[in-house]
Amino acid sequence: MPDTTRSVLLRSLQAHYADILRRLTRRVGPDVASDALNETWLRLERQNSPLAEVKNPDAYVYRAALNTAANMRKADTRLLTFVDIEDLLAVPDDAPGPAAIAADRASIDIVRRALSDLTERQQAVFYETFLGDVSHQVLADRYGVTVRTIQKELKRAVEHCARRLGNKKSFASGQARLSGRYRY
Repeated sequence: MPDTTRSVLLRSLQAHYADILRRLTRRVGPDVASDALNETWLRLERQNSPLAEVKNPDAYVYRAALNTAANMRKADTRLLTFVDIEDLLAVPDDAPGPAAIAADRASIDIVRRALSDLTERQQAVFYETFLGDVSHQVLADRYGVTVRTIQKELKRAVEHCARRLGNKKSFASGQARLSGRYRY
């Protein structure tokens, strides 16, 4: 049975393990050197494809272990350290908690019920202003009324919703409309 390149390389690694480990340790440190040599052994054993003939098996094995060590170091730089992980875990979560989500959903339900108490035009003005971003002028033209009428209906709708939410002042009181053009 002829000697395959793989078996020659494995025998070389086994025969010169201590020498290769010593040389590799000087270059990359003891932990990386040991791991790199073990990984090199495993790669040579697992290799399924035939290897071309190698003129100097000792040099080949050393270079393979050195390359493996370099690849391991490169892979380690992509991993997070414990300090990195602790820093990430210390970042506060700005997402609302279950209680805030439940409270917000309850407020939305209250506003929906409050809006159902309003006239169809007041509901449409409210939705188009806050959700559709339609100007008061467009709404006034659509309903055949003045801009001031649209503003009054919007104010009534907002104040009604605010009262239903238990706010003494409406949430738009003294603040600019979403587009920033109108004040109440």
